[in-house]
Amino acid sequence: MTLAAEWRREEMREKLRNYYEAYCESIREEAERLRPKQMPQPTEELFAIFENTGNRLTYEAVYFQRRKFLAIFGLKTILDGEEQDIAKLEEVLEEICGEECWALPAHVNREKDRDWRIYVDLFAAETGQTLAEILSLLEGKISERVAGMIRREVRRRVLDPFCRSKAPYGIWEYNRSNWCAVCGGSVGSAAIYLMQEEPERLGTVLKRICYSLQQYYLEGFAEDGTCLEGLGYFTYGMTYFAGFAEQLYRFTEGKADLFQGEKLARIAAFQAKCYFDSGRTVSFADGFCADTFRPGLTCYLAMRYPEAGIPPMECAAGINDDTCYRWMGLYRNLIWTRRYLELWGAESVPDAAAYPKMGICVLPDAQWVICHSRNGAGMAAKGGNNGEPHNHNDVGSFFYLNGEDVLLTDLGCGEYTGDYFSDRRYGYLCCRSLGHNVPLVDGGEQLSGEAYGCDLFEAGEEGRIVIGFAGAYGNPALQSLTRRLDWNQEDGTLQVEDVFTLSRELQSLRENLVTVWKPEIQDNEIRIQGEKKGCLITIQGKPAEIACIRQDFSDHDGIRRDVWLLQWEVYLPGESGTGSACFSVKAL
Repeated sequence: MTLAAEWRREEMREKLRNYYEAYCESIREEAERLRPKQMPQPTEELFAIFENTGNRLTYEAVYFQRRKFLAIFGLKTILDGEEQDIAKLEEVLEEICGEECWALPAHVNREKDRDWRIYVDLFAAETGQTLAEILSLLEGKISERVAGMIRREVRRRVLDPFCRSKAPYGIWEYNRSNWCAVCGGSVGSAAIYLMQEEPERLGTVLKRICYSLQQYYLEGFAEDGTCLEGLGYFTYGMTYFAGFAEQLYRFTEGKADLFQGEKLARIAAFQAKCYFDSGRTVSFADGFCADTFRPGLTCYLAMRYPEAGIPPMECAAGINDDTCYRWMGLYRNLIWTRRYLELWGAESVPDAAAYPKMGICVLPDAQWVICHSRNGAGMAAKGGNNGEPHNHNDVGSFFYLNGEDVLLTDLGCGEYTGDYFSDRRYGYLCCRSLGHNVPLVDGGEQLSGEAYGCDLFEAGEEGRIVIGFAGAYGNPALQSLTRRLDWNQEDGTLQVEDVFTLSRELQSLRENLVTVWKPEIQDNEIRIQGEKKGCLITIQGKPAEIACIRQDFSDHDGIRRDVWLLQWEVYLPGESGTGSACFSVKAL
């Protein structure tokens, strides 16, 4: 190992140690802040808000604040074991066990299901796993009265409904998404903790969970390891998959190991590929441009696979970054980060512990390309289709950033409402193609569904990406539409050329770019200035009449954000023929 590589390893080790110490301290600080407070109550009026308006945030704010009490005092008790923490934790455990329903209003139907109180959704499953694990970790410290309540409620609300059901349970057991891993991993984990006195019944549960995780959850990843749902959903699902997988491995004394196969190595390496040097992240699908990673999960993956790098530690999630306060990840931030540091001290950590910085990363099966430059600019583009998990109609789209400023934007995840996951999903700007950097054809946008997608995708390390995506529009007059993106790794300049062939006359073909920064337009140039850095877009060819259209959208936290659409008409050749439109993006 070179001196520079050894220095980077030691720097990463020190950052991880500092993170771990700060994480422990933040648990103690949050416990002191919450100790005198009462948990908010999940009333019937709050529960009904979603049914009446489609708003999820109001009830969920109360629900997840209650899970915060559960996580903080569970972690504080495990860290310090003080009597006052145990007493407070028992109060919280009783409160959680006494809730009318562990599932969210968005996931139950009170009109059609009279047993709606007992439904294993993401959060009922997570709650059951949390209670079962806390009980196991603090065995003998929690009173038998509260312990009995936990056993009874986890069985009644989670384990018994699953065991009584025929596969698949609900929408998740045979689903190629994060639901499969979160619900399945939680049910499996709780079963190992609470059903060991029923080995035959437990064996049936574990066999069923392993089948769904291996045949459905892992199959939901592209062969190159990409999570098409987005980076955040990689973290969510993989946390529960890994948590259950390790518990199962230990329970079976190594006989059952879900972390087998080359594909899992590629999946483990996916996370680090989504980070730019500035800490910004790929926001395709329902993702975020400023996502964070869980050091616990990351350390566990790095212990299993050298390919799994650690992203910039500045992007490591703290105790309050998961606003749902999911126990599985928060607790493993403690134990897996600590274990990784202990292994590092024993010099048994893989050499590939540092974040792998790449010039151009091609994910050919997902049809993603992620590009870096020497001056801190970056770009990502995608092909794919419009029937992907957590889909946005974004075939052929790209985004552009300079440092921390995302200047041509992929808006990522919007506010989750009743309509967001319905047939009205594509009324949301962040989901429809109008909210992405793709053209409008005869004023029309891309259509949703797997049939509407990319018909050509070529990319290599030299920096040229070619995407054919006429099929995403379903317009018979558009015979072909090919986007050529040329990336300069030295200075971060991006050249974009859209070449189209018409079989008959179009009324209009209009370029459409999206930014969250108010632009300045002069002649054929658009200057976008972010908080620190900017870019210059130059439209080549004839003078363009550039329209700047202000829109807004509601982000995942329900905050309204300004968005500007930059549009201009492309010269058309007439009834048929071939034409093109070109523009460049230069870092400033």
